[in-house]
Amino acid sequence: MLPFSTVEFFIFIFAFILILAAGKYMLAASHYKYLLFFLNAFFLLLVYPKPWHFLILILFSYSSTWLASVVFRFKKKIWGILLLLLPLLLVKADIRIESYPFEFNNLLSFAGLSYASFRIMGYYMDKAPGSKMPDFFSYFNFLAFTPTLLIGPIDRFAHYEASERNGFLNINSENFISGWNSFVKGIVFKYILAELVDRYWLNLYPASSKDMLAMSNGMYAYYFYLFFDFAGYSFMAMGIGKMMGIDVPLNFSNPFIALNPQDFWRRFHISLGDWLKDYFFTPLYMFFTRKKKLKPYPLARQNVSLVLTFLLMGCWNGFKFNFILSGFIFGVYSALHNTYLVQCRKADRDVVFGNLNPVFVKYLSIFIMFNLAAFALYIFSGRCPFL
Repeated sequence: MLPFSTVEFFIFIFAFILILAAGKYMLAASHYKYLLFFLNAFFLLLVYPKPWHFLILILFSYSSTWLASVVFRFKKKIWGILLLLLPLLLVKADIRIESYPFEFNNLLSFAGLSYASFRIMGYYMDKAPGSKMPDFFSYFNFLAFTPTLLIGPIDRFAHYEASERNGFLNINSENFISGWNSFVKGIVFKYILAELVDRYWLNLYPASSKDMLAMSNGMYAYYFYLFFDFAGYSFMAMGIGKMMGIDVPLNFSNPFIALNPQDFWRRFHISLGDWLKDYFFTPLYMFFTRKKKLKPYPLARQNVSLVLTFLLMGCWNGFKFNFILSGFIFGVYSALHNTYLVQCRKADRDVVFGNLNPVFVKYLSIFIMFNLAAFALYIFSGRCPFL
């Protein structure tokens, strides 16, 4: 029983909310994390597919972080990062060893591995070398928090821990109403709008059709379907988290009105965009900046870093051509937009739109970005018959 996939899950999760609400009046404030630990562990062990795999990952990541940052204190964090991402890399690479009676995918793979791995890496990147390891109960809850277990958003440990510290205080009528509103919004998005798009729009034509009308239909329909489905999960997770006393980050904010690639990733899968910027793009750009031969080429450093960052995003989804190509396309969009901004600053004017009416430019930009995003996500979907 995966999160938000069955009626039984909703029964479980609302029982959890009631138990936490009762705990507020029966337990000390410091006991919130222990009660939440019990509920998260209970869900994992009883109803989550492959619970032992997730528990092993938590133990592995906790001990590996301790070794990498407290014992060995790697000067170059790349070694600790590779160690912590090893399970994810083995699964994404789909390594098969014929002489052994198992495959890494069967041994390590489970729903939510990618999100857990990025949370783990984010914590390790933020952790100061030699600093004390976090309380294990809080660390467990951070990775195994039931509403965000399957599909995110990708939270930061510091943000999560601050929310958990005030867990019982956050359980109140105001947060319950706010959480309920987000939850209902997610229900409407996921189970009504996404379902309608899937049934009556996305499948109007066979996905294998090479007719231009069929492909255009599939491109736009998939964009809307993906948004309502994915955002639906995220709003439900936000709402349930709010009712349980945990502040789950916003993950979607009107991506259809994005003006440019940068604005798009501030609106679509926000937590992933922020994660990639902080933990991959910025370190990579600083790495290139330290190279003397590259110092005269700041724009090239930025653009190469952008393309590589979005290639990583594609690989994170899986080592399949459609995922990698989609990531590369988004990287090219971002590099072109970055070049445009630099040229505008140099010329002290808009080098593309010139003196056109700002309102017209705004709506034209929205139209262009909407179509660019729809195309890249169509490639991502694997529905394009030419791939």
